[in-house]
Amino acid sequence: MNKSILLTSAILGCTLSSFAQAQLSFDANLELDTDAVDTATTSTTYDQNGFVELNVASKRENGDYFVAAKGGVRLTTDGDDKVVVRDAYIQLGNSSWDAQIGRFEAINLFPLGKDTLVAHAGGVSVYEANKVRGFAGDDGGQIALHFKASDRLKFELDTIFGDDDTAGDNGTAISGYRPSVTWSTDGFSLTAGFESVKYDLTAGGNVDQTGYALTANFDLSGANVNISASRLEDDNSDQKVNSYAANVTYGNFGAGVVRSDEDNATGPDPDVTTTYVAYSVPLFGIQEATVTFAGSYSSASNVVDDETTAARYGSITHSKPA
Repeated sequence: MNKSILLTSAILGCTLSSFAQAQLSFDANLELDTDAVDTATTSTTYDQNGFVELNVASKRENGDYFVAAKGGVRLTTDGDDKVVVRDAYIQLGNSSWDAQIGRFEAINLFPLGKDTLVAHAGGVSVYEANKVRGFAGDDGGQIALHFKASDRLKFELDTIFGDDDTAGDNGTAISGYRPSVTWSTDGFSLTAGFESVKYDLTAGGNVDQTGYALTANFDLSGANVNISASRLEDDNSDQKVNSYAANVTYGNFGAGVVRSDEDNATGPDPDVTTTYVAYSVPLFGIQEATVTFAGSYSSASNVVDDETTAARYGSITHSKPA
């Protein structure tokens, strides 16, 4: 059995046993996708993929203090790992601060909105400020600290322990950290973040990267808009990646564009621009059940495979609380 599954079972067993007197909540999600992808160098390929996700959560409170736990497992329809661990964490604190420990995703510093299908051409790097965002692998663990200075100002510090990479040394105390700050008001928020990743490789050398991101989210005439910019610097290769995103979600409709440029010390400096669109419609009028049609077009420069067109003929999604 996959050791990450054993670890998750142990975490959930130890954690949820302490919540024996608390109310447990369960939910399940189903997604099934049928995709077609065509590139400049390959003929159209078709694929059907998806998952069933099961989640359990519990929370206990004493005055302003709380302890919460959540665990989630995905049963996938393809790939080598048929069972994938999602969230598995403990969170404790109060309304002003808390600590989150385990496996999870931290704040999104490069949101893509309704990103049902986004296929970039040419293998050009797109930096989404997520090196330390989370979902650490078998060789890593996570701790995040959240601090609420006021209703409008919030801080978050994310860390990854180990190296989150099977090619690493598996012994780094802190291989990555990611502080961020969010200022928000009615209908508007601004988030800025920085992250650093550094650990040794078993084959020699090391990983040494730093990144920055700034994202704004606001409401506009009934729509929700994200605008983001990020920059990654690799100290070993002297590569720099600048990425930008803008997207809008209006009801069941969503669209966006992503632009990314590589600045390499040697060789060409490729860039890529990707646009995408998605629209969801209710499935038989059933609550929380939708069919989403999506498309993506991407063009790149200074690469061989410089064009990718993708379509999702129907993403069937159904979420059901137990």
